[in-house]
Amino acid sequence: MRARPALTRRRALLGAGILTLAPFVASCGTGSSPVGKIGFTLSAPQPGLQDFERDVRRVRKLGAGWVRFGVVGHQVLRSWSDQGKVVFDPDRLSAYDEAFDLVDSLGLGVCLLTVDGAPATGNTEEYFETMDQYWSTLSERFGSRTSVWQVYNEVSDTDFRSAAAITGDFDEYLSDLDEALGVARESIHRHSPDVKITTSASGYPVNDEREADWLRFFSGVRKNLDMSTINLYPVVSDEAISSLPERLRRLEDSAGLPVSVGEFGLQTGPELYTEDQQVESLTKSIDAFSRTRADPVFVYRLRNDGAHNDDGFGLYEIDGSPKSSVPKVAAAIADHYPNG
Repeated sequence: MRARPALTRRRALLGAGILTLAPFVASCGTGSSPVGKIGFTLSAPQPGLQDFERDVRRVRKLGAGWVRFGVVGHQVLRSWSDQGKVVFDPDRLSAYDEAFDLVDSLGLGVCLLTVDGAPATGNTEEYFETMDQYWSTLSERFGSRTSVWQVYNEVSDTDFRSAAAITGDFDEYLSDLDEALGVARESIHRHSPDVKITTSASGYPVNDEREADWLRFFSGVRKNLDMSTINLYPVVSDEAISSLPERLRRLEDSAGLPVSVGEFGLQTGPELYTEDQQVESLTKSIDAFSRTRADPVFVYRLRNDGAHNDDGFGLYEIDGSPKSSVPKVAAAIADHYPNG
């Protein structure tokens, strides 16, 4: 067998090419509750929606009840600052309107990602004013149709302002992040008071040291969150997979928040992992998560998107052709999450 390299992960813009141990029922835009607990991360909607529509319909066919996708700042904005105003591209926002219409029509819950942000070197008044405009405008337009809103991604490892490695005193960093999450919460709830706010921590590798990182991270930012989210990558380790229920239970107890799984998956491809290993990792992880109260839980991802150093996680190739993993993963979802 070929040696397997460490799992390749991207952490800057989820979706640039682009969630709970206590029971959780969120309000959809239609006024109904999302059915089920499991879903898939999708690439961000593009004008025309051809790929997005195919992806969403496949999520439904696979028996899942949720989708997770991002608003990508550099795609929907004309400018982060034009005379102090955030300027959106109305045509790109209209594509999201159509995307939400489609998702609503299929009765799926939405976890919306806003991972990127205005250029900033610190917690400045200008940064917060800009981000307030950004989050508030998106909330006014899409918040009532969103069940869970994830602000930033894996900012336990990378600085939320720059996507670079965190430097300096970590407790001071957590205080800065908590302040930013407070602004996000106020901005989003201004128009959509029922949407659940979360952010995510890195879950690779799955071990005791990483778990200690989660506990410290969420203890510093929990007051502005409705749930804690972990991106979990146990890869093909039976020991790591079997440890997931207890690790999630301890996080819930420590943070005092419901817990969700923002991502889990396995990357296939040359010098990486095989599709048989992808089946093994995903089906065993689905079984483990089904024995917790984690809600929602998201497979990363439905379809490859060609992202540099981050392709291969999908159950489908970038052109939409299915991998051999699809039938067995669909069967695992049916067995362990019969309601989606």
